[in-house]
Amino acid sequence: MNGPPGSQVVPKKSKRRGSKGNSSCADRQQSVTLTNSNRKGNDADELSVANALRNAGQVSTSLFQPPRQEHVYVAVSSVSELYEQLCRSTSSAASASSGASNRNRKQASSEKRRTFTLHYDFAELPYPRGMVNNSNFCFMNSILQSLLFIPAFAQLAVSASCDVLAREACPTLAALGKWALQYWKPGYTRLAIAAPPLMQRHKRGHGAAIPSSQRALDGSVQEDAQEFLQKLLECIQQELVSFEEKLGERSEVASTAHSDMNSLAEESGNAATTQKGWTVVKGKDKLTVREHMDAQGQSRLLNAVFGGTLESHLQGKQRQRDHVSVLVEKYFCLPVGIAFAPECTMEQALEHTFTAEKIYDSEREKNLKKTLRLGHLPSILLIQLRRWAMTREGNLVKLDNVVHLRRTLEIPRSICSDETLSNAGRSYRLLSAVCHRGDAMSRGHYVTYLVHHAASPEVMKVQTTSKGNEAQAVRSAPPTASVILCNDTNISVGPAKNMEKETVYFLVYQKMS
Repeated sequence: MNGPPGSQVVPKKSKRRGSKGNSSCADRQQSVTLTNSNRKGNDADELSVANALRNAGQVSTSLFQPPRQEHVYVAVSSVSELYEQLCRSTSSAASASSGASNRNRKQASSEKRRTFTLHYDFAELPYPRGMVNNSNFCFMNSILQSLLFIPAFAQLAVSASCDVLAREACPTLAALGKWALQYWKPGYTRLAIAAPPLMQRHKRGHGAAIPSSQRALDGSVQEDAQEFLQKLLECIQQELVSFEEKLGERSEVASTAHSDMNSLAEESGNAATTQKGWTVVKGKDKLTVREHMDAQGQSRLLNAVFGGTLESHLQGKQRQRDHVSVLVEKYFCLPVGIAFAPECTMEQALEHTFTAEKIYDSEREKNLKKTLRLGHLPSILLIQLRRWAMTREGNLVKLDNVVHLRRTLEIPRSICSDETLSNAGRSYRLLSAVCHRGDAMSRGHYVTYLVHHAASPEVMKVQTTSKGNEAQAVRSAPPTASVILCNDTNISVGPAKNMEKETVYFLVYQKMS
C-alpha cells in the first residue's frame, strides 16, 4: 500500500532466516539516505556518536538503523529527514500563498494544499494487544492504545527510536517508538505487554509530598487520562523543540522556510513586528490579530500531527463597534462541553461550545461579545468531553450525559473561520474513544474502543493455531457495525452500540483526505 506524498513504504523482510534475509536487511540499511551524513563536515557531536558505536563493537556506524523485525507498519526514516521534508513543504506553501496574486488561483490553491503529512494509513492493519495493569495504570493503558493506532504518531515515534541523535535528544518519544516495535513484535500479539517507563515513578505513600503541579503521573494513584496525555505531549514537544532548533541551525532548507514564513506574515499582516500581531481590514471590520506563543516554543513535527489553532474574537457593542480583537491560540486537545442537554450529537456539542457569549470588561466598563472560531484544523483532532459540573457546595460531580457518535464527523461551518472554510476540509473519521467507568471523578476505570486502523483479533484467534502461523492470518478490519474493546489485558470485538452505552470521555479523530 502506498503512503502519502513524500513518504516511503518499507519493503517486507524475507521470511527466511538464512543469508538471504541478512543480505536484504543490509541492503535496506545501505539504501537509507540521511541528510546529516551526506552533508560536508559532520558536526563533532555526530562524530562522537559514530565513534561510540564503533567502539561498542557494532558493525554499522550509521546514525540511523531501520528496525530489523517483521511487521513494521510504517515507513521509518531519520527524524532529520522528516524535519527537512516538513520545512521544504512549509517553504513551498508560503511561496504559493505569497504569489497567489500573480498566478492563476487554481494553481496557487493546489500548491498551497501540497503540505507535508506523515502516514495517513498503516502498511498493514496492526493487531491490538492487551496491556498489563500494574495497580492504577488503566489511564495510561487507554491513552497509549489510542496513540499507537494513529499512523502519523506511530511513524514519528518509531523513527525517533531508530535515530541515534533523536534517541539522545528525545528520550520520551524514542521510548514510545521502541515500545511500539515491541507491541508489534511477531509471535507475541496474544501476550499482554506492560506500558513503557515514560515518567519517574515514586513509591506508594510518597506522592502526597510532591506538589500537584510538579507531580509525575507514575501510576501510584488513579489519574485523569486526558491530563496524562497533555503532560506526555508537552514533554515530547519540549524535547522536539530543542532538537529541531539544532536541526534548523544545520539545515539550509529549514532556515529558508523560517525566513519565508516570517516574510509572509509581514506582507499579510502589515505590522511593524509579527510577534505582537497585525491588523487586517475585512469588510467594515478592522481585525487586530494577536498570536499567543508558548515560552518553550512549538514543535513543527508534533504540530504536523496534532496542532490546531483557536481564534477568540472580542467585539464591543457601542464605541469602536467595527473594531474586533482576535487572539489566536494553539491547541493539541479541544475541550467540548456537554452539560447543556441530556443527549446530543458530537456536532451539536461543538456548536454549543462555540456559541457567542457576552462578557463584561471591568477595566473599560463595557460589555463585549466573545466568539470562538476554529482556525487551522489539525490532522489528528483530539477532543475531551467535559464530563464534570460544580455543585453549590463546590464539589465536582461526573456527568453521564449521552453523546451520540458516528464514524465520521463533519465540523460545522458555523464554528470555523472564513479562511478555514475556504482552504481546508472539515471531514474527520473516528479512530478511537476512551471511556470512563465509575460514578466518581477521582476513581474508576478507563477502557479504549478502537474504531479504525486496527485488525480484528477474532480473525487471528480462528486462523492462528500456533506461533509460527500468525503471519498467515488474514488481517482485516472488524465489521462496520463492530468495534474493538481494549480493557487492559482483555481484547474483544463487539457491536458499536456498546461504545455509546459507555461514558465516552476522550475521542481521537483523523482528517479525511
